[in-house]
Amino acid sequence: MAQPCRSRTMRRLVGIIKASAITGVLCYLLGCLQVVMTIPAHACPDQLELRPPVHLVRYDSGILPPRVTCHWDSGARKDFVSGWINPLALTCAVVLTGALVTALCLFCSRHRKVPTR
Repeated sequence: MAQPCRSRTMRRLVGIIKASAITGVLCYLLGCLQVVMTIPAHACPDQLELRPPVHLVRYDSGILPPRVTCHWDSGARKDFVSGWINPLALTCAVVLTGALVTALCLFCSRHRKVPTR
């Protein structure tokens, strides 16, 4: 009786593992694509028409986590990676880790040898 319940639980865990891995990888790749596609000269222009003129101070970018940020001397900043990408990728990584640990614990408890007396 306990066997069908365990196999159903393992199937659900495998589904969670697949879904979180695929979603997390797709989110990360989308963020990396946004990093690669952002051209600093076009994305972060100096605003010379303003009085006083506003100049680009710093351009930050990175792949882990995906980020692209422009900073101007007026204190303004603009992020080019969508705000939902990094939180969703992190959530997928946490869910994936939890599901893998749970699956490993269930697998080990299923194949543990019962000590003989």
